[in-house]
Amino acid sequence: MCLLFAAQQRNGENMTFPKKLTFKIPRNSFVTKLFATYLVLMMLPLSLILIINYYRSAQISEEQAIYSNEKVISQTSDFLSYKVFSLKNIIDIISFDENVQTVLKTSDSFYRNNKGYWTIQTEDIKNIIYNSYTTSDITTVRLYMRKGPASFEETDNFKRLSNAEQSDWYTRIENSPLLDTVWIPSYFFDPGCPSPYISIVKRIPDLNSINKYIGVITGTVPQSVFEEIIAKMTTTKNTTVALYNSHNEMITATGDSALTEVNFLNGIIAENKLPADGTMHKVNISKNDYLVGVHNIDHADWKLVMLVPNGDILTSAYLYRNQLFWIVLILFLFSIPIIYITSYSITSRLRRLKHHMKEAGSKNFIIEPLKNGEDEIGELTDSFNNMAGKISGLLDEQYRLGYEIKNLELKVLQSLINPHFLYNTLDMIYWLAVKNKVPAIENAAKSLGRFYKLSLGHGEDIVTLEKELTHVRTYVSIQNMRFEDKINLVVDVPDELSSCRIIKIVLQPLIENAILHGIYEKADSRGTITIKGQASGGALQITIEDDGVGMSSEQLSALLATPGENKGYGVWNINERIRLTYGEPYGLRFTSTPDEGTCVFVTFPLEK
Repeated sequence: MCLLFAAQQRNGENMTFPKKLTFKIPRNSFVTKLFATYLVLMMLPLSLILIINYYRSAQISEEQAIYSNEKVISQTSDFLSYKVFSLKNIIDIISFDENVQTVLKTSDSFYRNNKGYWTIQTEDIKNIIYNSYTTSDITTVRLYMRKGPASFEETDNFKRLSNAEQSDWYTRIENSPLLDTVWIPSYFFDPGCPSPYISIVKRIPDLNSINKYIGVITGTVPQSVFEEIIAKMTTTKNTTVALYNSHNEMITATGDSALTEVNFLNGIIAENKLPADGTMHKVNISKNDYLVGVHNIDHADWKLVMLVPNGDILTSAYLYRNQLFWIVLILFLFSIPIIYITSYSITSRLRRLKHHMKEAGSKNFIIEPLKNGEDEIGELTDSFNNMAGKISGLLDEQYRLGYEIKNLELKVLQSLINPHFLYNTLDMIYWLAVKNKVPAIENAAKSLGRFYKLSLGHGEDIVTLEKELTHVRTYVSIQNMRFEDKINLVVDVPDELSSCRIIKIVLQPLIENAILHGIYEKADSRGTITIKGQASGGALQITIEDDGVGMSSEQLSALLATPGENKGYGVWNINERIRLTYGEPYGLRFTSTPDEGTCVFVTFPLEK
């Protein structure tokens, strides 16, 4: 553990600042826990700030990189399209020039007989080629003729078309539409050329018959023209840019040569379904993340691909993360002694209070009050002083309260004797009735004794369904003795449910309600109560149905309302006992029809 400050303090003295450094603090002490808590509370927000700031800065860097690179690829594509269109227009202007058209359509014999005229036209055409319409981007322009003076005198600018018709580049333009301009790499024309270039090639149509062509024109554009354009796209150190045509021929590229193989690039585009609209997408290449954008170049069959390593984008985020990490670490190291001194100063007064409590316990709480400040710890100390004084006073009353406790124990014993007294009295009445041959009193005493025995149940809270039904039968039997057998009880519960366990004294109060408020309010005070039981879906449902006077909807809605005090085992009480014992899905549900009767559905969990 790192070096910590510790304050030296004598027992009962005020706290002093530490005079020396120690290497150890008590294990499991409050100061250790408080010190550790302070460290955690400090490190958590600092760590969260570090993590959140890093990820947020990385996210912002990536969003900015996507936005800026999309702008770069879009602007570069527009500029390339403009450059290609400008060069195409120059070739078109030369192709449709009247002098060029005339030279290409004039017969060989005319120029053989009029060589001076050919010399004049040659200069005119050269002026056309190198006039203000041209730019420094086109270094050489050549005319390939079927007719004209090239048939007997070839120059750098005038070539025989028949010599080119067997070449690969001519085959390519033959397979393209007549008026299209085709861009062909330099190795088609000069495989050993030390300075690579791109040739713009176009068949020259006959203006008098647009479906025919009278020659071919080529313009040589140095590859460096396009290299300079895409070189400006390298927004990061390791950015790779490739420009290639629909024949998978590289026009120019810059960056990592391993990423500029055309088939490799086409595979990445196809695999990730990258659209050619200039939007940047995150792609994993050889276990490294890249931002990749693709854009088609207008007026040419070219495709521009830009690959930016994600590591280059996050370089600034890494730098910011490292700086923030060292700041957090330095703050943490500087705060350790401050936190420990603070923790020690707080706990020193708690140690004084602890010692004071031990001393009070050993002296039966007869001790001088401790002064320990005016803050929360001081209030705690004052509270203990007050408590110690009260405990000291309470000890004096201990003997007096002992007599009262004995009296209460006697009353409890008497309350335990009362049920046995009731049983014995009813048993005496029963045997007197048997002796004097009074069957009515005999049955009443026997049934009442059984009823109370089942109600009290030797302190049991959970009984079997069979006992609860016996309790109900006993109660109805007593009521029939009183009211001349006007209640007909029908119990239809399968034997396999008799062992199910439920809380006691649930069914009897419901039967009592059915008799007193349902059947006895009928004109003849006669009726039938039917008890049914079934198990379904892990629940035990008991149905109690009577043919009494029934209830209105208002009375039905008020049944489960909270009763006033001293209502005994009311309906609300029963429902609340079931819900508190088993949970919300269980309890009572009522249906009733006036003048027809009432049905109670009691639901318990199925427990045996």
